[in-house]
Amino acid sequence: MNSDNHASPLPTSSAWAPLSKTRARLIASLSQTKRRRKEGLFTAEGHKSVADLLRPGSAYSLYCLVATPEYLERHAASLPAALSPAQCALATEAQMREISALATPSDVMAVMHMPEAPNQCDALAEPLSPALYLLLDGVQDPGNLGTIIRTCHWFGIDRIFASRDTVDIYNPKTVQSTMGSLGAVRVEYVDLPPLADRNQHLPLVGLQLEGNNLFTTPLPQSAMICMGSEGNGLSPEMQHRLTLSLTIPPASAADHPESLNVAIATAITVAQFKH
Repeated sequence: MNSDNHASPLPTSSAWAPLSKTRARLIASLSQTKRRRKEGLFTAEGHKSVADLLRPGSAYSLYCLVATPEYLERHAASLPAALSPAQCALATEAQMREISALATPSDVMAVMHMPEAPNQCDALAEPLSPALYLLLDGVQDPGNLGTIIRTCHWFGIDRIFASRDTVDIYNPKTVQSTMGSLGAVRVEYVDLPPLADRNQHLPLVGLQLEGNNLFTTPLPQSAMICMGSEGNGLSPEMQHRLTLSLTIPPASAADHPESLNVAIATAITVAQFKH
């Protein structure tokens, strides 16, 4: 959040209006998926997440920035200089707790406009170019989704296709878990079986408990890697379409957990493909 030396000076905290009850109620309601979609807004908490979303060239535009006076004392110089007082609100720690969707509220929150959703038919209309893509089949935990997005950013996978029953990307816990990678990876919600059918030129690779050893199986350079839900794994519709089934073998066949966390399994799998 580097300031522009040619922009007007950042308003001081004395110019920021206190957070109003009306705006506080709106922000608090954004913890609900239906309210986020209705308002076209989502929240991001913490300096790292806020800084990422407010950086120059970000795909997201600011609705309002809420911060405590203590936060402003430490970080005012790093805020965008073109912020208008109407976009800024001062809040007490108690108010931050009231509007936060997190167990441990931060001292800064950005409320952002959702960008217009890409045409989700695009993924089905034209075949995908050769590359690695990640498909998420019913992933339910917001923290897992955020970690998966961050992992894809690290390994250079910039497009994820999620089933329509996968958790909302703008869930506050998902946004928090991306740790600043939200704008770097495109996530589209589509019907996965037609996507797979349209792109049979790309191997459809799935992680299952029974499959070929991930570490010894030759892996394609381009593929759609499909990860299933935490509780049920891949849906039958996607299992039937797999061209390659893989598993991450435990160190001991006699003593191991029932399964790996889906975010951890995704990281291991993507790292092996990128190896």
